[in-house]
Amino acid sequence: MRTAIIAIITLSIFACNTQLSYSNKEVNTSTSNTTITTTTNTTIIQNNSNNQAPVAKSPIPDSLIWNEMIHDFKDVPSGPPARTKFYFINTSNKPVTITALHPGCSCTATEFTRTPVQPKDTGWVTADYKTSNTFGRFRKHIDVYFDKNPNGYHLILTGNVDAMMKP
Repeated sequence: MRTAIIAIITLSIFACNTQLSYSNKEVNTSTSNTTITTTTNTTIIQNNSNNQAPVAKSPIPDSLIWNEMIHDFKDVPSGPPARTKFYFINTSNKPVTITALHPGCSCTATEFTRTPVQPKDTGWVTADYKTSNTFGRFRKHIDVYFDKNPNGYHLILTGNVDAMMKP
């Protein structure tokens, strides 16, 4: 038992300095002492020794900054749809256009900016989760694709439909 605990502690210490890889778009984020760098080929998770403020860089080439990519509705009543709007800013020097939206299921309806979003302008994606005749925790996603970024973005909706809550 003591050997297993020592092994777990040792693995935990070495895990802080481990690098992981998978395919995704480029995003740099720092939280606490950990930096996560994601590129089209590699994700690197490193432990930082200095205490830097969180930094988030947008993917290249479209350079979009989202207000949020995960929206938690918390508790919602069964009946009316749970609705949120995701906003993004085009920080590039060229217009970007949403070319496709793919909700993860038929219980999620979407609407979006249909015109090109000019540099320094804001676009949006509206997401409705249909709560009628459902209850319990949910986690749904919407994939958003742009003409300048074929990898797209993965927006997430979470929450809990409380059947006892009044609309």
